[in-house]
Amino acid sequence: MLGDEDVSTSPDTAEYDVREYDNNLVSGFHLATQAGPMCEEPMRGVAFLMTDWKVVEGDTNEATNSSTQSHGPLSGQHISSFREACRRAVMAQPMRLMAAMYTCEIHATTEVLGKVYSVINKREGKILSEDLKEGSDIFHISAELPVAECFGFAEEIRKKTSGLASPQLVFNRWQVIEQDPFWIPTTSEEYELFGEKADSDNQALKYVNNVRKRKGLYVEEKTVEHAEKQRTLKRNK
Repeated sequence: MLGDEDVSTSPDTAEYDVREYDNNLVSGFHLATQAGPMCEEPMRGVAFLMTDWKVVEGDTNEATNSSTQSHGPLSGQHISSFREACRRAVMAQPMRLMAAMYTCEIHATTEVLGKVYSVINKREGKILSEDLKEGSDIFHISAELPVAECFGFAEEIRKKTSGLASPQLVFNRWQVIEQDPFWIPTTSEEYELFGEKADSDNQALKYVNNVRKRKGLYVEEKTVEHAEKQRTLKRNK
């Protein structure tokens, strides 16, 4: 007959402390938040609430010992399982993209003011303020632009204004893009306004696809659409 100590440490009847798996769960959480499901970028403003979890033991003593070891050969599976659970939980909720924003300061004269505005509007920018310096015809323009739209922005401003305006860009904040990158039209009015795929005016989807292309990730798009057979117009002699 076994003593009390032998019974309490028997693999078949032992109750393993779930706190031993804290490091595995934390590691899976960090992996999930460092690479989100949309474009493998760090996630912000997301909270995970874990209500319950359990460890499924094997049928044999050997399987039980290996599966319940927090630092054993299956610890990597614990990490990957919790990482995938976090990603699935995020994908089950409405997702939004956060864009980094630059504050742009520009000094321009009245002759090139319209050209400066056209370049800012072309790059999805927003004018914050416009002040005229006293005793001169120089305007001080303050605008906000997405970082993703600022590549080549200073060069385009100088080219359009013949060097009369030069912008200064400073990082400002992170802004949530309210558009759903995976929204699909359902009603006839939405089909008429946005088209079948609704990707023409979806700025968030454009940013997601650009990041995924740059990283070599899968992008759901057709390389050739509405293809037709090439016609040879050369006259046979």
